[in-house]
Amino acid sequence: MKNVLLIYGHPLSHRALKALLDAEHALHLGDETGCACEAILKIRQQPFDAVILDVSSAQSNGLETFCDLRQACPDAPILIINGSTQADRMHHFMQLGCAGYLAYTAGRDHVLPAIQAIARGQRYVIPSLQTQATSKPMLHERLSLRELQVFFKLIKGQAVNAVATELNIAPGSVSVFRAKILKKMNAPNNAALIHYAMTHALMTHALIPVTGRPQ
Repeated sequence: MKNVLLIYGHPLSHRALKALLDAEHALHLGDETGCACEAILKIRQQPFDAVILDVSSAQSNGLETFCDLRQACPDAPILIINGSTQADRMHHFMQLGCAGYLAYTAGRDHVLPAIQAIARGQRYVIPSLQTQATSKPMLHERLSLRELQVFFKLIKGQAVNAVATELNIAPGSVSVFRAKILKKMNAPNNAALIHYAMTHALMTHALIPVTGRPQ
């Protein structure tokens, strides 16, 4: 029996995924959480054959959550569920190291095979999304995994020292990553990064800075 961790998003999606897992005897829902930080702790405490990341929550950014999980637990096999139907967005997640990807339009006939494949150590993508990406990558898609992590912290208005503490790296490293991010995204400052994030729906309302002046 394969041990599964569910990181849930929208309540309706959560109930549906949980029902699917409970009905499948070959899979065991070992634990569940709606918080990335808790998920990281759980993954470090016990092995999971598959980690299901439901990105349907309106209160969090699925890409940021994935980056945090991937950086903290690089060996965890992560399946993205409820992602965009755009092949380019799927390719971005796959390039960053997710084990599988399902768009929000995926049905039961794809969800269970995907979880089972990931649990066996295989990768899974719906055939209709396997075509090569055709559009030019978005600016944030030029960033590395760690750069994306720093990017998401900066657009929240976090200072360099706060980002360093949260990611457990030196402040100087954060400054270096910030410089690379600004260069890759052709941005003069943090304010430009925030504007980009808002324009491209990379920020939830909870993430939009309301006080302070970005540097």
